[in-house]
Amino acid sequence: MNRLPAAVHRSTTALLGLVLLVVGAAAIAWNLGVQPVVDWVERIDNDAVGSFADSGWWTLVLAGIVLLTLVWAMPLIVSAVRPGTVDDLELDGSDETGAMSIAPKLIAAAVADELDGEPMFTSVSARALDDRSRRIIRLEATASPERTYPEIAAKVGVVTDQIRDAVDGTDVHVQAFVHLEARKAPSRR
Repeated sequence: MNRLPAAVHRSTTALLGLVLLVVGAAAIAWNLGVQPVVDWVERIDNDAVGSFADSGWWTLVLAGIVLLTLVWAMPLIVSAVRPGTVDDLELDGSDETGAMSIAPKLIAAAVADELDGEPMFTSVSARALDDRSRRIIRLEATASPERTYPEIAAKVGVVTDQIRDAVDGTDVHVQAFVHLEARKAPSRR
């Protein structure tokens, strides 16, 4: 999630939490008979609330609340569901005659295809993503447990260096995660 949607999510959560905290504290204080709160609750005119609900304004207020909720909630939902995508990169060597650009997801796919051919890896995936305004190419490889760390690091290190060379001069970060499959316990007979 990018920084702006993350900040909006945090502020929304903080606002809702504060409102619920105040309402809960007021309800507890009223139930315990705390004097200023009891006086405030007694000042509420129940007949006015009933007549307001019967008036034509109630429908407009309810429609306004629904509209405000939709306007506020839909961007929150969309930003939480939609993964951050990375725009095309303009590479070094671009000049006034033309720009060389490439989609980071193509670099990620090429690296995944290269590592996928290695027999030591059982699965390989690579993605280009935008995580809080940091553009990242994330490589994840799962290796069989019989392989040693130096073997795995050598193969993964080569491709991560290739990615870094390909995106040199841009603000793309490279992450590599290696997962080792669990060793199978020997069977007892």
